[in-house]
Amino acid sequence: MARKTREELTNICEKLGVDTLWSWSRYHCYKQDKWEYFLKYILHKQEDRNNSIYCISGGNVHDIIEDLYTDKIRYDDMLEVYEDSLFTMNCAELKYNRSDSEKNDAIADKYENCIRHFFSHHQMIQFPHKVEHFITIKISDNIYMQGYVDMIYIEPYIDEKGNERKRVHIVDWKTSTRYQGKKIDEECGQLVIYAEGIRQLLHIPLEDIICEWNFLKYVTVTFEQKNGKKKDRYIERNAIGQSLINTAKMWLKHFGYEDDIEKYIDEMILCNNIDCLPSEVRAKFEIHDCYVHIPLSEEKINGLKEDIIDTVKEIESKKIEYNNTQDENIFWQEVTDADEFRLQNLSGYSRKLHKPFDEYLKEKELFIDDKNIEGNENESSEEDDLLDFINSL
Repeated sequence: MARKTREELTNICEKLGVDTLWSWSRYHCYKQDKWEYFLKYILHKQEDRNNSIYCISGGNVHDIIEDLYTDKIRYDDMLEVYEDSLFTMNCAELKYNRSDSEKNDAIADKYENCIRHFFSHHQMIQFPHKVEHFITIKISDNIYMQGYVDMIYIEPYIDEKGNERKRVHIVDWKTSTRYQGKKIDEECGQLVIYAEGIRQLLHIPLEDIICEWNFLKYVTVTFEQKNGKKKDRYIERNAIGQSLINTAKMWLKHFGYEDDIEKYIDEMILCNNIDCLPSEVRAKFEIHDCYVHIPLSEEKINGLKEDIIDTVKEIESKKIEYNNTQDENIFWQEVTDADEFRLQNLSGYSRKLHKPFDEYLKEKELFIDDKNIEGNENESSEEDDLLDFINSL
């Protein structure tokens, strides 16, 4: 779906009675990095670095999936289109790690092979669907958010009373590392707020809305254990054969293939799949796209809406204060070690514009210089001690 024009967004604002439509990216930018928000939304500074491959690659991958589900390309075209995008990115010398070429090459090998596997093995959603669907979400009487949902699809089902009903699935394609544990709660906000927008639009109960990420770099492998119970494993797509060796060995031995185990294992690793295994062993495995479900609750939705309201109030207050004082420290963001990779490799702003990051790097560089000086002094001291010892003989 084409993005809304400025005129269309203005008309929507007028209809809703608000001055602006907030986006998740704008809200999240402030929560993550107040200085970056200051540069982007207060000063309207253009980003001075456009060589973050993660942003560009992720956008390319999303575009390919969108083109598939809008019938602009065929399933078999996806891999070729992705290879073309990789060629373009390599010509532009985009990097996964800007400061370490060995790490960059290692990341590229794993990341790109995982995405290649996705485009060769993606299990298409067959239900009625919409992609990049625009929605608005009422947060309060004077705060509305807008968003584009990667995919919405409708799944019919029969409830426990025998009634025909429909579930609305909200899917977000993710090229990042799979979220687990606390990370799910930390990252789920965008889909939670989209779920609220869908509920407001369709007037359906929360139980009929399913939010999920599809982590493109992974597969979910459901396998049968020796006790007959089934278990799920989440495996990076570039290491499927390697990761399933032990379970495959167990079932090969169970079905009497002891003499051929090494042959099968070698082929699993070489081909990165289980296609070579005997049919009765393959039947113990099911391999699917990797979906991670996000639990929804009224408490989670209301808590998020309250935080958005508080954050918008804080931003507007700081904006007024800055306009009156021109004191940029109002938006100062302390940078820690945890921020370094993001600011070094993902941010569109260099240290020249991101002053807190520049200060962090200067302190780090000074610390390294001090350590080097200290090391040299210790070295000289040890040399002097040795000379004194020799001269004393």
